[in-house]
Amino acid sequence: MTVFKSLRVRLALTGFLASYLPVVLVFAVTAINQESYGEVGADGVERTVSRTGIVPSGWAVLTVVLLLPATAALAWWWAGRAVRPFARVRAAAERIEGTDLGLRVGSAQGTTEAVALAAAFDSMLDRLERSAAVQRQLIEEASHELRTPLAVLITGADVVLAHPEPDLELYREGLERSRGAAHRLRDVVDELLVDARGRARVIDRRPVDLAALAREVAAEFAPAPVVVTGDAAADAAVDGPSVRRAVANLVGNAVKHAPEGTDVVVEVAAGPDAVSLTVSDEGPGIPEADRERVFERFWRGESAPGTGLGLPIARQIAQAHGGDVALLDGGEGCRFRLTLPKGR
Repeated sequence: MTVFKSLRVRLALTGFLASYLPVVLVFAVTAINQESYGEVGADGVERTVSRTGIVPSGWAVLTVVLLLPATAALAWWWAGRAVRPFARVRAAAERIEGTDLGLRVGSAQGTTEAVALAAAFDSMLDRLERSAAVQRQLIEEASHELRTPLAVLITGADVVLAHPEPDLELYREGLERSRGAAHRLRDVVDELLVDARGRARVIDRRPVDLAALAREVAAEFAPAPVVVTGDAAADAAVDGPSVRRAVANLVGNAVKHAPEGTDVVVEVAAGPDAVSLTVSDEGPGIPEADRERVFERFWRGESAPGTGLGLPIARQIAQAHGGDVALLDGGEGCRFRLTLPKGR
């Protein structure tokens, strides 16, 4: 029956039986009456005869009858208190909407299992709220970044169309501006796709030689002079494709800012518990006032090339592995250090 699928009904029935059956047994025991009397048989011999029966008293019957509804009510109340935390979790889940994740179950009272369930539910809501906030921020920032190149495309087309006698040079200038804006759109979309895939990706840790990975990334940037130094081998349990993207972002950022004729250096250092890759260039560096902003999404500095997503994505990948990306002090140019734990 459907009614017996309810946890409260099951608990109430169990509590009622556990409480009322002993009362019935005590009543039955106290109501037993044994009588003994003498009886003379046909042979003239007197014998003692015992007779046992149940002779309940009026007070006993009244007590048992009155305890029936009282025990049922008490069992139902106790079952309600036992399932109340679960009802609170259900009610909270029903009231939550996709645009309002601020509701919490709060500190629950009851069994250890109920309290643990409420805490786990609140923890899940915390994660969902943080994820929704990151998604909203990403949409807002992406909208802002995509609006600029789109405005360049529209303005360029309006300038050409508004000119009374456009010549070949005017068309060329307009197309060059449009091509630059289109490249900017493509780069932003590509980085956003990489970022989204990275967030959805499950870290699949496998043994990877990070020194060999750094050499492969350096070869991809040829003919740009990227030199890999340090340890010839540095094994760590990481997600290879994700870490390759992080290293490529750091090297690509250095190549963009390195002066012509200078090297970008990737130094590999294997420690007892972690592996670090330090990417250095001899570019103009980052002003002290802007050093705290280099890992902000879409921040590019003044007239800096790129989308402003490479460094944040590299740090996100490192932190997903339990590591980090840091901007080091001192020296010329920039030095970014990617640190990853070796794992198992």
